[in-house]
Amino acid sequence: MMETPSYSLIILLMCLMKVGEIQAQCMRPSVGGNRVLTEESGQDTFPDGATATFKCATGYRTVSGSPKITCKGQQWTDLELQCTKKSCGSLPDVTNGRYLTPDGIEYGATATVQCEKGFMNTVASNTRNCREDGWDGRDAVCEVVKCLKPLAILNGMFDPEEDSYDYTQAVTYSCNKDYTLIGSEVISCIENGTFHPSPPQCLLIKCDAPKVDNAVRIEGKSPPYSYNNFLRYKCKEGYRMEGSAYLKCDVNGWNPPPPVCIDATSNPTSDTNLDRGADSTLAPPLNNHNRNIGIGIGVVAAILVIGGGVLYFLKKRSRSQGTLFD
Repeated sequence: MMETPSYSLIILLMCLMKVGEIQAQCMRPSVGGNRVLTEESGQDTFPDGATATFKCATGYRTVSGSPKITCKGQQWTDLELQCTKKSCGSLPDVTNGRYLTPDGIEYGATATVQCEKGFMNTVASNTRNCREDGWDGRDAVCEVVKCLKPLAILNGMFDPEEDSYDYTQAVTYSCNKDYTLIGSEVISCIENGTFHPSPPQCLLIKCDAPKVDNAVRIEGKSPPYSYNNFLRYKCKEGYRMEGSAYLKCDVNGWNPPPPVCIDATSNPTSDTNLDRGADSTLAPPLNNHNRNIGIGIGVVAAILVIGGGVLYFLKKRSRSQGTLFD
């Protein structure tokens, strides 16, 4: 009869001991920042008296302090480990260039190569990143800029013709006979490794003889007409010109279009289109103020002439009658 209570007491004591063990455990520690648990300390719970080990995060190195903490009465002791970012060190000097490091030279920073004007980096990437084991990528190499051959053009050529061209080197284009060069005759190799400006074109430009009725050509040659040939026209007597007297053969034909000569007695279609220069037969109109002044002067002159005539007649008459005219 006494065995049953003893057995129950043993069970109770064992349960109390188990509860004590559970209550004495520490949960997995979490510090964050630049310190992380090692793989060996990855369990979720730790018994009383157990230790957990930390290490510096990727890209950081140990400065001071112990990496271990201890579970005591469900609490962890303070972590003394101190970490700081790793430095990748200074980058090597670059001939005809330099590295720009606005973010510094520590883990996570980016360096960009800057070549001097007229030089370019021949390595694939212009940037290098500070990683766990140092700077990634290859050392930059700044070499003089080279340009490949410029584009060939139809009905023309360029000189000199080489496999590649150095920075600032220029080529000159020319056109075949009867073709006109439109664009820049000379293009140069610039700092980005291309030629500038774009190559020109060689075009066969012809203009038909313009038909301007009732006009004569006073400047310019006879047909045929090619690029930049010019003509100047003048209307015949009794006609006035609308449009420009001066024409030039351009890429798209005569510029401006040929003028027209119309009867001088007809009303002009537009005062702005009426050529009143050396090729016009019309004088510029007087304004109202000048017209009124002219009329006034004419009236005064007429009065003076008539008055003088009357005075002369009276003097002559009085002399013939033997009287003195005063």
